[in-house]
Amino acid sequence: MSRIERRIITGLSTLALTWVCAASAHAQSPLRPYVGGSIGSFSVDADEVDGRSPAPGFVLGLAVSRLVDVEFEAMFPTDTFDRTTTAISTSFAERGASREEIERLGVTTRYDRRREITANYSFVAVIHPAATSRVVPGLVAGVTVQRAHNSTRYTPISIPAGVDPNNSLILDGEERHTRNISAPTIGGQVAIRVTPHFHVVPDLRYDYGSIGDELNNALRLSVRGIWRF
Repeated sequence: MSRIERRIITGLSTLALTWVCAASAHAQSPLRPYVGGSIGSFSVDADEVDGRSPAPGFVLGLAVSRLVDVEFEAMFPTDTFDRTTTAISTSFAERGASREEIERLGVTTRYDRRREITANYSFVAVIHPAATSRVVPGLVAGVTVQRAHNSTRYTPISIPAGVDPNNSLILDGEERHTRNISAPTIGGQVAIRVTPHFHVVPDLRYDYGSIGDELNNALRLSVRGIWRF
């Protein structure tokens, strides 16, 4: 188990324990737990893949004051994210050859990239005015961790004449790896009180994962049903 996975499990366990304790002590404590479910869309804009997927999810939260909630959210995109590109993967031209010669003796390869996001976890604070009206806006800020299974399929589609198709320099096959993609999260929401305890909450969040030279951003739009105890 990786260090990030251990942190996720520890965070989930801590939040769940906090929520249970807060629920049991609700009569004596100003802390107010809440739970909910959500449905929405999950859009990815990354170097390797892009696309959009439906994404159900759930929420566990705790109102720590009249102005601040802390919350854990999990979303589960149901579709994969893909991108296909074509490029010269290797060339058998001599060193110092012209661009035309490099392209003429180059192997053209198709790259089929795919990402399956098994879960997206967010730990955030929701800052909002005191809930004195039926509609309460909120600012969301925190961090997110995306659990992603990536694969790249290499398919040669053009090999120069005289080159052995079985040459070890020619990419042909598939690579797979799993990684955790962390990013800061910012967004906003509007909580609409339907009953004294039940709220409908449209929510928009942006995960900025483009740290360094790699592009890994996500836009998440959801509608939640929240029950506040």
